[in-house]
Amino acid sequence: MSFFGVFWVILGTLIYINREKFDFLKTSSFVFHSKQEAISNAEKNEKKGIILILTPRSCGECGVSATLLEELDSLGWSIVRLEEEDPDYETVLSDDRFSEILPAIQESKPAWGVFNLGEELLLAKPGLPSKLDLETIL
Repeated sequence: MSFFGVFWVILGTLIYINREKFDFLKTSSFVFHSKQEAISNAEKNEKKGIILILTPRSCGECGVSATLLEELDSLGWSIVRLEEEDPDYETVLSDDRFSEILPAIQESKPAWGVFNLGEELLLAKPGLPSKLDLETIL
């Protein structure tokens, strides 16, 4: 077997074993890191609204899995995931509408919120969104 064949066998094995680490490749098409991009996508694709997930740097992934993101997308929502490195992160936190989730963010826990397409905040909660939470909104 040539070097090229060995390379592909090793790479394929690593990808199969560590597929959770490569889930970001699948979600890049529907998870946005800017509120404006998500709004534009939601309007274009006739989504219900925008789910904003805030993850502080110190909490790592905070349990935000590709499976959760895919489920939220399949329910008809546009998803914005903001991390501390993203430009909109501080802007969102400085908004008075998010005052009830600030304690969770300061404790390095995730928080989320839901906007309609008119950018009106419908709900803001600490933790991660669930299907049940979203069914009660609309």
